[in-house]
Amino acid sequence: MTNQRETYLEQRLRIHSRLSKISAAGEKIEGLARAMHEFTGRGILIQDKRLNVITEFPSPDLDSVWVDIKYQLRNSETLPKSLQDRTQAMHQSAVSNQEIAGGIARIISPIIVGDVARGYLSIIGMEGDFDILDQAVAEEGALICAVEMSRTKAVRETVKKLQGDLLTALIQEDLSPRDAGLWIQTMGLDPKKEHVAMQFTWNSPSPPSLRRLETIINGEVVRSGAKVLLNPTGSIVICFCQVSPGESRPKTAIDLAESILAQANTEYPEAKARCGIGTAANDLNKWHRSFREAGHSLEMACRLDENQPMFYPDLSVYRLLLLIENDPELIEFHEGILGRLRNHDGGDNFIHTLEAYFSNNTNLSQSAKALFIHRNTLSYRIQRIEEITGLDLNNPEHSLAIQLALRINRMQ
Repeated sequence: MTNQRETYLEQRLRIHSRLSKISAAGEKIEGLARAMHEFTGRGILIQDKRLNVITEFPSPDLDSVWVDIKYQLRNSETLPKSLQDRTQAMHQSAVSNQEIAGGIARIISPIIVGDVARGYLSIIGMEGDFDILDQAVAEEGALICAVEMSRTKAVRETVKKLQGDLLTALIQEDLSPRDAGLWIQTMGLDPKKEHVAMQFTWNSPSPPSLRRLETIINGEVVRSGAKVLLNPTGSIVICFCQVSPGESRPKTAIDLAESILAQANTEYPEAKARCGIGTAANDLNKWHRSFREAGHSLEMACRLDENQPMFYPDLSVYRLLLLIENDPELIEFHEGILGRLRNHDGGDNFIHTLEAYFSNNTNLSQSAKALFIHRNTLSYRIQRIEEITGLDLNNPEHSLAIQLALRINRMQ
């Protein structure tokens, strides 16, 4: 038993020395995983705290089923129960043995940074084939990966601080074009390319923390490969995304925003993430304009309870209404058009009917279908609306006035 223990410690020391040299040489987690694969001959899978794959090295005997293995290990429910709580994971045994399926098993170790699991290292092979070398690699590998993740996190925090300072200076126009361009290049973006401002926030009474939203955004940025500057401030997360030139709709930014909102909805279905997107700025001096547009778009996304990213040009007439929404004339106009209808018995139902009617281009059949009522019932409602308001829905001027009033109503 003593000899076995000494052999185990010797192996751990040898593995620790090799992995430490790899980390010091700057080969990062991929280099560590490659070395662990060479040590054991097993499949190596390193995942982040959300079980997204950071790096992987399948063994030849598992190559044909590796995709299936990763698919099985993609959810937190597949973790051993002792590791499913990331905070409690640090108090558990260093490694756990777990059967997967089809005679395959793994040794899994949490990668602890600070006082929480920031990722997971799995050594994967055939059930019953593991030995003390595999266990030693799992334990030492997790320790060195933790050092690497801690270093990466520190660098990321520094970069985030620099990005925040840069964005603040750009938005407030505190930098000369030359200094701004040099700083942006340092952050990995091309100042000569077009960039789009995006703003994200939670829109619910008891939202998750802004840090949660920032983490989701960072994850989707990494997954998509988009080039983004990011800064959380107050209750919003500000982003500037590099986009392809000349596009009327910045596809890179819109696709990224859609994936962020979808991921936020998946992780926090009770909360509501919202996004506003400005138009592309082809000059550093115009970044503040795109930022302002993104802010207006975000405000309307929240007011209209919009689940999709709100692109500034899509605001249409809301862009004008936002500028004058507190003007007494606008308030009087809204009251003059919809006031009597809103105050009438069943007023909300009448307004809902008008919204469906105009959303379906005044087509009675389509509007009735959208409202789940008979066409004749809709015709009667339209007649009653005209009687109550004194307006003729077939009159273009009256129709335009009602549609404007409906938009004011939605804003409020």
